Amino acid sequence: MKATLENEFLSVTVDTLGAEMHSIKKEGSEYLWQADPKFWARHAPVLFPIVGKLKNGTYRYADQTYKMGGHGFARDNEFKLVSADNKRLVFELTSSEETKLQYPFEFIFKVIYEIHENQIKVRYVVKNEDEKFMNFSVGAHPAFNVPIKSGTFEDYQLTISPKEKRTFIPLDPPSGTLKLDKKSEVDLAELPLKRDLFDQDALVYTSSEQMKISLTNRLDDHGVSVSWTGMPFFGLWSPSPAQAPFVCIEPWCGAADDINTDGDITTKFGINELAPDEEFSCEYVIEIK
Repeated sequence: MKATLENEFLSVTVDTLGAEMHSIKKEGSEYLWQADPKFWARHAPVLFPIVGKLKNGTYRYADQTYKMGGHGFARDNEFKLVSADNKRLVFELTSSEETKLQYPFEFIFKVIYEIHENQIKVRYVVKNEDEKFMNFSVGAHPAFNVPIKSGTFEDYQLTISPKEKRTFIPLDPPSGTLKLDKKSEVDLAELPLKRDLFDQDALVYTSSEQMKISLTNRLDDHGVSVSWTGMPFFGLWSPSPAQAPFVCIEPWCGAADDINTDGDITTKFGINELAPDEEFSCEYVIEIK
């Protein structure tokens, strides 16, 4: 089932399957990737309870081994729409016997969308309903059309602020895991889009406390900005060598496994830990121009 937020600036459609945005329109122009399966059959999946891939698709917890696909299971589960009006949608996923086959914790996971003028605020709220500490990651994966209206892929660029040194962590393309032993400090301010930029899969970096990444072009004023506070990692991705007409800007509270991980989720790179009955929240904002 789909629900829509609308104001005089934007129309935003979200599906209960995965609590995933399916459309962001401004003045009739579509900004969100429309999930052409030729390239990538998703729009803006929600990543929970892991971000990225696990080494060999498995992890260990309390002497048991569990299997889980990349980016977790939330994106493929039906959420309940618990609250809706013209400005705010609240989706909820709760643990079940089925989720416990992959993830042995009791939880409530909410995804909240709000619009204000030309901005969309997306908030994630994780509550530990279990009697034990819960380990998890959560993140976003929105894909934006490139071109939005004018030009070609190469006419666009990403501007990353603040301009400062940050850690780049390369991926191992065959496994989708991170190579922490190959990380490096880089200056990152502008990335002109070109097809070979993503030859080694997604680009993964550490965030500053406050971040903003803007997708702009040199032909018109159409663009997108994604900003966040306190989400410690981000990814940038477009399929290569497929020449897909979109780019993803992905703020994360979590990251893929390190290629040398021992598989213990409690010590996993980038993992979060939540005490019983406690809540965790984070949010990011999409601004449409």
